[in-house]
Amino acid sequence: MSEDQINIHTSLEGGFTLLELLVTLLLVGIISVWGVPRFQALGERSAQASEVNRLQSTFSLARNTAISQRSHITVCPTAGDRSACNNDWAGELIIVRGSDTDGIQAQDILRIMPIQRNTQVTYSRGWSRIRYDPMGYTSGFNGSFTVCAGHRAEGAQGQKLVLSQLGRLRIDEAPIDC
Repeated sequence: MSEDQINIHTSLEGGFTLLELLVTLLLVGIISVWGVPRFQALGERSAQASEVNRLQSTFSLARNTAISQRSHITVCPTAGDRSACNNDWAGELIIVRGSDTDGIQAQDILRIMPIQRNTQVTYSRGWSRIRYDPMGYTSGFNGSFTVCAGHRAEGAQGQKLVLSQLGRLRIDEAPIDC
């Protein structure tokens, strides 16, 4: 082989043909169309699991605090200046010493649980607080919470958490429709 033939042969091996480039772009397009919704669903499941963990840790801490301090402890959603409870359970939660839901003093706030974005939480009783007694019971405040991802896609499933009169929060095994 002459030197010119070797140079031509080497230069042809270095690039892609138009057909190869089009097939590659087609495959990338198919993978992205298939993968993006699955990636979004993964993010929603992660946000939902994070919200469930936030609720579980909030209620567990409130119950344990009520028992250890032998006093009434209240969990409630709050907004803005944290001086009163509201009904938005997907918002910021506070754990408060005592039973007050209006005129909450800063020194009575034991813990602030930050907002978990992209989730929706509803409480079956519709109340703006859960109160633990010194024994750790929530008599009269038992109910259930539904947790759904923020973008309620068709067929999306959420989780149900059940608060017993004994003050324990458990996850219902059966998924719920959002």
